Amino acid sequence: MGIRHLTCITVLACLCCLSVSCTKSKDYYEEYRQLPGESWDMDKPLTFAFDITDTAIPYRLNLNFRYTDAFPWQDIFLFLQSTLPDGSLSRDTLHCPLFEPDGRPMGNGHRVKELEVAYSLLRFPMPGHYTLHFSQGMRAKKVNGIISFGISLKKTGSENISSKP
Repeated sequence: MGIRHLTCITVLACLCCLSVSCTKSKDYYEEYRQLPGESWDMDKPLTFAFDITDTAIPYRLNLNFRYTDAFPWQDIFLFLQSTLPDGSLSRDTLHCPLFEPDGRPMGNGHRVKELEVAYSLLRFPMPGHYTLHFSQGMRAKKVNGIISFGISLKKTGSENISSKP
C-alpha cells in the first residue's frame, strides 16, 4: 500500500466518523397529521399509535406544530386521551404557547412556523400498543392557522420521569 492510498483511507475514515458524530439521534417514533384547509375541527381528533417493547427506557414526548399567523390566539389548548395496552384510559389538558406575549411567533420559519414543545419525560408502565388522541380545546368549532400537528418520542436519559403516557 502506498502513502497516497493510506492518506485516502485516513481521510475517508475521518469523514465517516465526523458524519456519524454530527447526525441527529433518530426519534423512536415521529408522525405528523396534516389538517385540511389549515384548520383543526374540534370534532376530529388526531390519533397516533405506537408499540412500546422496553419499559425500562425513558422517553421525551414532544408536540410538534406547523402553523401560520392565521392562528388567532397566543396559545392553544389540547385535550389528550391516552389508551394503554390494558385498555385503561388517561386524560390530560395541555397548554402550548405558540406566540410570545408581544405577538411574535415562536418556532422557526417564515410563513409557516415549526415549533417543538416538550410535553413530558415519561416511562411507559407496560409493554404493548399505545394510542394517543389529541383534540383542540379552544372552544371554537374550527381553529384556523394550524397546518399540521405531530408527536415525537425520543429516547433519553433517566432524569425525573413521569409514569403517565
